[in-house]
Formats: sequence, structure tokens, C-alpha cells
Amino acid sequence: MRPESGAPRGVLAGTLAASALIGCTTAAPPRATPAPASANPSPTGVDRFLPLRDGFVLNYWVSTAASAEREQVIFRVERHSSERASLRTGNRTQRLELAPDGVRLLSGGYLLRAPLALGAEWTGPVGRVRVSAVDTSVDVDAGHFVGCVETTEVGEAGPDERTIVTSYCPDVGITLMRVEAGEREERFELRSYGPSVDINAM
Repeated sequence: MRPESGAPRGVLAGTLAASALIGCTTAAPPRATPAPASANPSPTGVDRFLPLRDGFVLNYWVSTAASAEREQVIFRVERHSSERASLRTGNRTQRLELAPDGVRLLSGGYLLRAPLALGAEWTGPVGRVRVSAVDTSVDVDAGHFVGCVETTEVGEAGPDERTIVTSYCPDVGITLMRVEAGEREERFELRSYGPSVDINAM
């Protein structure tokens, strides 16, 4: 991934919050059966739609409207405690707080916040976030997922206005994201997810 300040892909690194590029893995991790829920699950259930399991890797296809070719970007989760996690991609890190009512960036803005009901709103990292759909299904390379929640975040009006539509699926997290910034558009589709694999230990 080549982070670009102000570009949609930079938005993913900051907004998505998903983890760090794995230096020890050269191949995408295999599809995995979702791990059990956290030992200290949130009473709101938000953590089920954005599970932050230590060492989990999420591999996404990245595509743009301007190119038929797809790239890959890999994220890694680092869980420090029941209230803190870090999400890395390449040399970029986002630190998260797992609050009683949701998951938010320490730098400001919630990724998800209870209640996850249609029309619910909150302040996100870029702008206002609204739950735009519930109980949806998503089909990506990583599989078919049901019971998902879709959010739409719209930044401030102006040359840097962005719209980010994200699908969060139970026990998986972000499975699909579309980022629009002006005439640019990028899509992030989950290719695989699961624990990191150390090929040196195989």
C-alpha cells in the first residue's frame, strides 16, 4: 500500500483502522472460521461487528474506477488490553479505544457506536456517520456474509469532501468499503482473514 495524504487509500488507513503489514508472511492468510467472541464482550454488541483479535490479518483487494487492475493491502490487529488496540498497515498505526458504547480512534471519532440501528448517527473520524442499512448480506472473495451493518460517513463539504460506505459483518469486521473523494473512487473488498501465519514455523 502506498499511503497518500488526502487520497482515499489514506482514508482507509486512518478510518478503517485495520492493522499492520506483515513482514513475516509472504502469502495471504487462509480463510478462517471466526474465532470465539472476546472474553469481555461489549454489552452493546458493537465488538461483534468490529472484532479486534490480536494477531489477526485482513487482506483486501483494492480497485479503482480508473483501472481494471487490483492491488492488495494487508492489515494486522494488535490487541494490547480489553480497552486498547492498534491497527497497522505498512508504517502507519491507528490506536483505538474500545469504549463501553463502541470503538473509537484515540485521535477522535467513532468507527462504530451503539445502537447499531437504522438511522443512528455519530461523529466519525472524517465527518458524520449514519447507519444506512442493517441485516444486509455481502459477497466478497472471503465468503458470503449475512446480518451485516452498513454505515455511510460524509465529510465536510468542499474540495476534500469524502463519502465512505462501509459494511461491517458479524465476527469478521469490515468486509467491504467504498471511498469516494471528488471524482475518485476506491473499493476495498475482503479477500481473506484469520490469524497471521509465520512461514518460518511451517
